[in-house]
Amino acid sequence: MTIKNGQRVFKRASISVYGSPTSGEIKKEELRLESFPRKAGTSDFDFDNPTFRWYCENGEIETLAAFLSGAFSTVGRYRLVDAASASATMLALLESGDLDPGSLGEALADHQDLASVVTALTASASGLNAVEAAVIARRRKTLVELKALAAGPSVTETDMQGALEGHTWIFGGQYVGIAHRRNLTMLDEYDIPLVGASGALHVVELKGPKIKDLIKKHRNHQIVGPEVHQAVGQLMNYLKQLDQQGAAMEQTFRNEHGVEYDMSRLCGTVVIGHSKHVPDYNRKQIDQVIRTFNSHLTRVQVLTYEDLLDRAEMALRFEEESLE
Repeated sequence: MTIKNGQRVFKRASISVYGSPTSGEIKKEELRLESFPRKAGTSDFDFDNPTFRWYCENGEIETLAAFLSGAFSTVGRYRLVDAASASATMLALLESGDLDPGSLGEALADHQDLASVVTALTASASGLNAVEAAVIARRRKTLVELKALAAGPSVTETDMQGALEGHTWIFGGQYVGIAHRRNLTMLDEYDIPLVGASGALHVVELKGPKIKDLIKKHRNHQIVGPEVHQAVGQLMNYLKQLDQQGAAMEQTFRNEHGVEYDMSRLCGTVVIGHSKHVPDYNRKQIDQVIRTFNSHLTRVQVLTYEDLLDRAEMALRFEEESLE
């Protein structure tokens, strides 16, 4: 049994039984306690050269057990802890005095029973708040990275699509995931087919952040540029195909894949452009032009990457305030 698996020393206890395997007669029992140093310059312990070794045998073991029972008679609840478990790791960190959030997270991440630890932690209100705060902190870090990427000088549509993968929360809490496949109809393949809690689909079409003519001057006003019109037209065609094939596809996905999608009244979002890449206009002007453009659309909306990420950040701020 492992007593301690520390940074500099490994302690263990073992009981050996000697006797006849044929008759089952026990001739000798031995309790052995040993300590082993760590090998210099390595992460291994020197089990061949213990720094301490002590043993007792037969009736001496019972005498020691009686002594320990009397010395540690405090009323309480006790349990055996698997030395390879996450619980043992936490105990070792407590004993070593190195229990900071970073070392605790790294130590627990390697254990298969981490899920049970998290379940126990979130069983209390304070523990749940701590876990939620950690999730928010991680998401805020992701947003910082995405904002820096979108404003970068050489960013592409492919870069943004890869960075957004697995982060459906950025599009809002009403979505529970992504459809099991990106080609839900013939001819078309979608960038991010979001699925709402009711099974309704929301198609997201991603374009690059680096769109120089995101908006342009037309006579005495500004209008969205040709790439915005093209992206919206592309998304409208996606929705048209989903409208035409939706009823049949619903039944196909239900029967063949066991997935329930609501193909009625679908909508979509085009994410395109960033004010950092538009030399002649500031963000306020861009927002006003796109807002005017969106006011004449029904099932499609256009967002810049700034709008998308800022909305996600505001949602995180609201969550933080709720925890406080």
